[in-house]
Amino acid sequence: MKQNTTYKKLILLISIFVIGFISLVTVNYFFTDLINKLDQKTTNLKAKLTIEEFIEHDILKIRSQFHELATSTSSEISRELIISDITKNINMIEKSLYILENGGKLEREILLNIAGHLNTTKTIEYHHNASDKFSLKTIDIKLNLKDIKEKLIFVETLLKNREFLKKQKDLKKYVNSTNEIKRYYKTLPAYFNRISENLNRLLYEGELELTDIKNIIKQDKERYMLLKMYLILFVIVIVVVFGYIIVKQVYKDSKDIFRLNCDLNQTLINQKKQEKSNRAILDTQPNIIIVSNGTEMLDSNMQLIKFFNQYNSFEEFTKENQCICDFFEDKVPNDDYIVKKDYDGLNWSDYILNNPEKNFKVIMKKDGIKNHFSILVKKIVIDEISNEIVMIITLNNITQEINSQIKLKALNDNLEFLIQNKTKELQELNENLEQKIIIETTKVREKDKQMIQQSRFAAMGEMIGNIAHQWRQPLSAINTTSSGMHLQMQLGLASNEEIVKSYSKIMGYVDFLSQTIEDFRGFFKEDKETSDFNVIDTLEKSLTISTPAYKDNEITIIKDYKEVDLLAHGMPSELSQVFLNILNNAKDATISNGIENRYVNICSTIENKMNVVYIQDNAGGIPKDIIDKIFDPYFTTKHQSQGTGIGLYMSKDIIEKNMNGRINVKNRMVTLDGISYNGACFKIEIPIV
Repeated sequence: MKQNTTYKKLILLISIFVIGFISLVTVNYFFTDLINKLDQKTTNLKAKLTIEEFIEHDILKIRSQFHELATSTSSEISRELIISDITKNINMIEKSLYILENGGKLEREILLNIAGHLNTTKTIEYHHNASDKFSLKTIDIKLNLKDIKEKLIFVETLLKNREFLKKQKDLKKYVNSTNEIKRYYKTLPAYFNRISENLNRLLYEGELELTDIKNIIKQDKERYMLLKMYLILFVIVIVVVFGYIIVKQVYKDSKDIFRLNCDLNQTLINQKKQEKSNRAILDTQPNIIIVSNGTEMLDSNMQLIKFFNQYNSFEEFTKENQCICDFFEDKVPNDDYIVKKDYDGLNWSDYILNNPEKNFKVIMKKDGIKNHFSILVKKIVIDEISNEIVMIITLNNITQEINSQIKLKALNDNLEFLIQNKTKELQELNENLEQKIIIETTKVREKDKQMIQQSRFAAMGEMIGNIAHQWRQPLSAINTTSSGMHLQMQLGLASNEEIVKSYSKIMGYVDFLSQTIEDFRGFFKEDKETSDFNVIDTLEKSLTISTPAYKDNEITIIKDYKEVDLLAHGMPSELSQVFLNILNNAKDATISNGIENRYVNICSTIENKMNVVYIQDNAGGIPKDIIDKIFDPYFTTKHQSQGTGIGLYMSKDIIEKNMNGRINVKNRMVTLDGISYNGACFKIEIPIV
């Protein structure tokens, strides 16, 4: 009986142990399953938001590709590549929408900026339930995709049409097509902005929903854990009576913990092996590599200690030096070299990071000898949550290359010295040739002077006629005044006042005759030296000489002086001869061509830092077959008895060689007194002093 009771108690003990164990396992499984489902719900919602973010990213890529399609493509091949990329992105969006509607796995390639790992593939698994609420309106996105496809077809049509017009060289239609593309593209940013704003709003709502669900799950977890604890305590209170069972359970748990500790120790041993392997790889690199957190050095390879051989270890190096920049030399050849200083508020490492396109270098000494290094800085994010970063600084010794460049420069300098010596020898050989050229040039100049003088003498006959014409009227007036006064004196009718008045008139006429002589003497007088003078004064003196002949032939001179202070440097008498030659040609042309209302229009101005004088007649212009020849030597349209053909040639020679100016002629329409005439227009340009 006692044995039966003992047996029953044993059976009861075993039963209670079994029931307690089953209860603990059941409770733990039940609540673990509940928590896993809550975590799965959070994970599923995160997956959905990630897919939605991929959709937004693809929309942004399509937007930039649309812009590139119109602004950066110059060939059909590049345009087809961009259209292919847009189509791929549209297909990716459609695939993402399909996963959101039906569930499944979405694989996306993620680009990485890590050496040796350019990209990776990320797999997103989403489980769709019929009761799920979508944060993105997939129907709207599908409509947007349909609209984008239509826009893509339309843009491709516009671009092909523009390319066709370009090949046809139809500039007007090509410009219209380009403007049409620009106008259309002005509407695209707003269109994509609306899509992006809608997606951002929906993503924001999804984030809020995720946050709410997390809070609810957190509260549920806390309630589940509390309930679980109560149930476990209840089971433990029942089972604790049976110490034997508890001891066995503790013993079993101790064995499990021991096994876990063994596994953990093995894992640590493997990690240390991996660290040793990484260190071996780092130390075999030929460059100096330093790891820093931006304020202090964290680690380096053995190349640092090999270069700074006064230190035995990295720890010894960092005890005396906080930064590798402590060894940067201050005296550097150019701005490509980094020194330890502040760069507009940035330290040297941030300055290098902000200018990745530049090839920076530093100079550090080893055993008193300067060594040149190229320097690179790369920033790596270790922990995105805590924003923990490290900087990888790589120093590559380029001293040999720099020394080679210095030697090459020395060789180039020596080559320049040899070239200079050879050039000097050539100069000495050419001295005799230069002397000959100077002699011949002097002869040519003397010949030009003779031609100028010959041109002056050729015009002397006409000038004498002008003198006679100007003297005719004052001499006649002197004769009339003196005769009348003599008659009045004979008759005793002349008073002293009238005699003085007549005398004053005669002296005025004499002064006019003297001034006329001086004007003509100035024209035939040869300037010995150049001087500064006013172009308008010289022009007025030339007009004084030409005016009598112009009056005799009823030619009206119209002056339009927009500028009156045209200062130049040269020989004014030579410029006066140029003006007289052009004025005489204009007079002869209006007479010989039978022009009734004869005009010569003279205009002065300043253009592009040049003194400019226009002389325009209305004689009908110069024939096209000879207008390019009128400045040639000995070319003339006059009879042999009327001209030598050197007037305009010497005029061009005086303006261009002696005064560093320009002279040209072209036929131009001019309107005078409401009537349009065609005439020759001479343009004379002289540098401003």
